[in-house]
Amino acid sequence: MDKHGHPDLCKLDETVLHQTSRPFRFADTSDIRFFDRYWMSGADPEGSGGLITGIAFYKNTGVCDGYFSFQSGDKQYNARFARPLDDDSNSMSVGDLTVRVVEPFQRITVSLTPGSSGLSAELEWSSASEVHVEEHHFAAPQGRVLQDITRYDQLGRWSGWVDVGNGRVAVDDWWGARDHSWGVRPGVGGFERAQGDSSMQLQLPTAPRTPMLHVVLFAEVDGRFLGYQYHENAQGRRTGFDAELIEPSGERHRAVDSTIEIDFAEDSRAYREVRIRVEFEGFGIDVVAKPLLHAWAYAGTGYDGGFDDRRGLGAWRGTVFEHDVYTYQPPETVLLNGDVTDSGHREQPVLLTIDGKPGQGHLPVITRGSLPLRGLA
Repeated sequence: MDKHGHPDLCKLDETVLHQTSRPFRFADTSDIRFFDRYWMSGADPEGSGGLITGIAFYKNTGVCDGYFSFQSGDKQYNARFARPLDDDSNSMSVGDLTVRVVEPFQRITVSLTPGSSGLSAELEWSSASEVHVEEHHFAAPQGRVLQDITRYDQLGRWSGWVDVGNGRVAVDDWWGARDHSWGVRPGVGGFERAQGDSSMQLQLPTAPRTPMLHVVLFAEVDGRFLGYQYHENAQGRRTGFDAELIEPSGERHRAVDSTIEIDFAEDSRAYREVRIRVEFEGFGIDVVAKPLLHAWAYAGTGYDGGFDDRRGLGAWRGTVFEHDVYTYQPPETVLLNGDVTDSGHREQPVLLTIDGKPGQGHLPVITRGSLPLRGLA
C-alpha cells in the first residue's frame, strides 16, 4: 500500500491507463495462471560467461518470484527468490533481486545483493533494437483457454559486473536479449492439481502434454534483428510460426514461410547446429547457428518445477530464497552436489550467421516426447 493510500491501490492507479473497471491490483481473470513477467539474458561474445534473470507477478496466487543465474566454464550458479506479492506491489523486487526500468524500452538495471545466496551483481541493459511484438499467443484445446498472452522482444547490450563469490567478473558490452510477457499460460501459478491429492499433477485434455518441438530465435547481425518462433507436432506438422526481420533503419519484414533443420548430438536433445531458412515477400535469408556456451539448465531458475518444493513458478510458498550450483557435462547432463539432476528445458546462447555474415543470438530448441521425424525417441 502506498503512503496515504488504500490496500487495493498502487502507484499505477494514479495514471489514466486503466483497462478494466478494477484497480491495477486485480487481473481481469481469476485464473491462477495469470502472470506478468520480465525475462532477460546475456552472453559474452568471447564465450567467457553468460547471465539470465527474470521477475514475475502472479496476482491471483499473491506471489512475486524471480531468479538470477550465471554460467562460467562448466558451472551454473543459481539464486531463486519468492515473496508475498502484497508485501510490495509497486516495485520489481524480490529477495536480493531488484529490476528497475530507468527508461522504457531503452534502459533497465538489475541489482543483486549477496545477502542470501552469495551472488551479487550490478548491471545495466541498454537497447540496441526496436521492439518486436510477437503475434498474439492463443490456444484453447477442448474449449478451455490454455494460453492467451502478449509478448514483446528486444535486443540490447549489458554492462556492469557479476560476482559469484570469486571476485567480480566485468560485463563489458555483452550481447543481450529480453522479453516481457503477460496473460494466461501453462506452467505458472503452480501446476494443475487434483482436489483430493495435492501431490498429484493432473493430465487434462484441456492442458495436454503431447510431443512437440518449439524453436525460438533472437538473432542480430549487422544491426538486423530477427525474432523467430516455430512449433511442430510429433507428425512433423507445423502448428505455429511467427517471424519478423527489423532493419537498422526500422523497416520491418514479416515472414511468410520457414524450414528448419536440427543436428542433434548423438543420443541427446542437445544440438550441434541449427539451420533455418526464412522466407519474406521477395527475398529469403539463411541462418546457421552453433552453441556459444553450454545450454542453460532452466530448473536452476525455478522453471519446470525448479524450486526445491518442485511446485513450479508462481506457486504460493511464502518468503523463500534458494541457492545452488550446477555442473554441466556434455552433451546435456547436469549435476547437483555430484548427482544427476533434472535440468528442465534448455535454452542456448549461440554464435550464428545470416547469409554468411557473423552475429550472435539466443536459440532454445525445446522438445517433448517422441519426435521420430527429428530422430528423437
